Amino acid sequence: MKKIIFTLLAGTALLASCSQDKGYVIYGTVSNPDLEGAQVFLVPLENATKETIDSVYIHNQMFEFRGTEEKIADIRIERYKRYGNENLLVVTEPGETFVTIGQVSSSRGTPQNDSLQVWKNLTMQYNQQVSSLRRQDRNEEAAALRESYIDRTRRMASNVGKGSTLGVFLNSRFPDKD
Repeated sequence: MKKIIFTLLAGTALLASCSQDKGYVIYGTVSNPDLEGAQVFLVPLENATKETIDSVYIHNQMFEFRGTEEKIADIRIERYKRYGNENLLVVTEPGETFVTIGQVSSSRGTPQNDSLQVWKNLTMQYNQQVSSLRRQDRNEEAAALRESYIDRTRRMASNVGKGSTLGVFLNSRFPDKD
């Protein structure tokens, strides 16, 4: 009888601890096998200190971060091995996020990270288009494109929730004028 009660209590405790675990997990891969053993950092965009920066080492072209504090952060490879690898913004929101670090880095898996990836793709497209227009001395079109991009970023901030971690970040790019 004691074994049954102990087993039930242990199972209940295990279930309770699992249901309270609302942290994030970032599963990362790198596309370059030469990065084996390199250090990867998760750097908060705000208030980054030695205590708030997390780091792990790449093993079998993979790495993993875990935590509970939601924030926007930058994933980057150590300085001397960073060349050719794009840093990646992520939101450390509850759930599983899957990232690939390489020449063009990406993320997916949680609602805010999926939206952040859409914004990143739109931003890269905008940068290419506006650069091309400016090289062609088509500055009025470039200015109109910029206004469209700003409006799109503000709408995205509103759609994801201006109070969400991603919404606050996006809104800080181009704060509303009112």
